[in-house]
Amino acid sequence: MIRDEARELLPLIPTLLAVAETEHITEAAHLLGIPQPTVSRQMTRASALLGVDIVERRGRGIALTATGRTLVPYLQRVVVDLEAGLDAMSEHDARARGRISISFQNTLGEDIVPALIRAFKNDHPAVTFELDQGARARCLNRLDEGRADLAFVALSSEHTPETSFQLYDERLVLVVPADHRLAGARSVDLTDTASESYIAMGHGFGMRSICDELWSQAGFTPDIAFEGQDIHTLRGLVGAGLGISILPRLRDHGPDTVEVRIDSPAARRRIGMVWSHRQPPSQVQAFRTMVVRSGRGLVVR
Repeated sequence: MIRDEARELLPLIPTLLAVAETEHITEAAHLLGIPQPTVSRQMTRASALLGVDIVERRGRGIALTATGRTLVPYLQRVVVDLEAGLDAMSEHDARARGRISISFQNTLGEDIVPALIRAFKNDHPAVTFELDQGARARCLNRLDEGRADLAFVALSSEHTPETSFQLYDERLVLVVPADHRLAGARSVDLTDTASESYIAMGHGFGMRSICDELWSQAGFTPDIAFEGQDIHTLRGLVGAGLGISILPRLRDHGPDTVEVRIDSPAARRRIGMVWSHRQPPSQVQAFRTMVVRSGRGLVVR
């Protein structure tokens, strides 16, 4: 319990500290933005509460008594602790509220990003999200420009643990029509597909960058029959017999296409979260921390 005299003294602390700093009633009133008589009354009230004089006349001004000087450091500590508490409250409020801007590749919008947001909003229901999806290059550009707080993309060698976190990696497969010559193969060397017509994501998409690297390692430049911006569209084009494609595995891909294992350890895609070196707002830091701690369990593939 707070002692009665301490409780009644709390509202007078700003005045006591202003007088201690200026040693002048008029200057203290100016510093506080209140009338001079109010300062005088509050000082009289403080002395009455404490039962001792805390100021004394000195020439045209005033000075703290020895008792007053003893009290001042404790009053200053109260103010410092209160300001620290207010800062902590503001930090907590910002973490509990605020806005988070996320850019993500199209293929991650169906399950990965929603699962992470849902988990975060369970504990931070007032936080709002601004979502932007598109090609990998667009996502990373928005992050670099400060228009996105975080980006969820296919990771590359440029992404180090200092600015990224890998959620999972997935095997890429060769997707062919159900009646294709390779449909019955257990695995395939991509050199065997050099004469095939390919269906690929457009330039700027993460999948296209990986495919370009795989084709280069296989020693050929493919004939690109169609370019698209959506993996499901590419699968549909393959199912229609318009070419073959390299895509992430899909559990329920339907009867029109077949997935064939690619004989290359590079036929994988690493998916993760990327951030900039800028100091993030507290709500962004809280979301990032959650993803690092729990994200892999939330997006089991």
